[in-house]
Amino acid sequence: MKLETLGWNNFFEACFTPYSGKGLLPGRISIQHKDRYIVLSEKGEVNGKVSGKFRFEVKGLHNFPAVGDWVVFEIDSGDQSAVIHHVLERRSKFSRKVAGDRPEEQVLAANIDIVFLVMGLDGNYNLRRLERYLTAVQESEVRSVIVLNKSDLCSHLEECTKEVLTIAHGVNVVVMSALRAEDVAPIRSLLTPGITGVLLGSSGVGKSTITNQLLGKEHSQVQSVRETDSHGRHTTPHRELLVLPNGGIIIDTPGLRELQLWSGEEGVQDSFDDIEELAVHCRFRDCKHEAEPNCAVKQALEDGSLDPGRYEGFQKLQRESHVQTTSHDKNLQQQRKDREKKIVKQINDKFRDREKQ
Repeated sequence: MKLETLGWNNFFEACFTPYSGKGLLPGRISIQHKDRYIVLSEKGEVNGKVSGKFRFEVKGLHNFPAVGDWVVFEIDSGDQSAVIHHVLERRSKFSRKVAGDRPEEQVLAANIDIVFLVMGLDGNYNLRRLERYLTAVQESEVRSVIVLNKSDLCSHLEECTKEVLTIAHGVNVVVMSALRAEDVAPIRSLLTPGITGVLLGSSGVGKSTITNQLLGKEHSQVQSVRETDSHGRHTTPHRELLVLPNGGIIIDTPGLRELQLWSGEEGVQDSFDDIEELAVHCRFRDCKHEAEPNCAVKQALEDGSLDPGRYEGFQKLQRESHVQTTSHDKNLQQQRKDREKKIVKQINDKFRDREKQ
């Protein structure tokens, strides 16, 4: 397998330069099973794990290999597995906050060029959820495409499409039924050789069906959704990077039960630029859009030009991003303290060793 087939380019070649000539090889993570990985390289497909040194030195879940990462590895002479020593610099990533209260980042996909946000036009249809996904993609600074799937099940297709266009703000929208091979053509046309896309969405929206159509064969298991709420049954057990027959690359992912934002407030501002533009015309620069006079946002809500649901979604995501920013700052402060303690300990240990000599 040629590296170029997996998305290798001059950027990663330059990142790998310090490791070339040392018996080390570059490869790309295609599957992650907790602390085990499948690595694709010129040696083919090999099972891998990070080295003990890597595990000891690397801090934070986000610094471990993720699907789509390029890694530096060597072949273990014993069992012919891959021992991963380094993760090459990422060109891009899509992240979320881990579930629970920990302020930690989880990288869902790395080195991606396009994020396909898939939403079903059945009971899965939810504008507020789509706004959240768009905000998360803005944080990743990767091109996004909205995919409205299951058009064959929607009795009010034109209305739904118009609603989505009101919040898309320049993002391409593809309306399709993944059951029809020809409907997947717009997605396939974007995934040219070397380009990596990732399918994101809740369970049951049809990501695996789209993947099967792109591959031209039944690769991912597909099940029907529950009739009561159109939720899927999580038939995709893990994230997986796949090379398509036309040379493009797709990462299929399990359905996301929740998507908590990771980064700061810029993603919210970009996704809700219509509200940000209104706020510029408020009388006060720090207007909270509550009881202040001459508030352009309140006026838009009153005259119906701004959807109350969209504004409520904006407020919710704004509060969430503010909490995340505060948590990041506290986490960074703790990390600095931990590093300082470690440095002081190392210095003290050296002095003790000298005194013993």
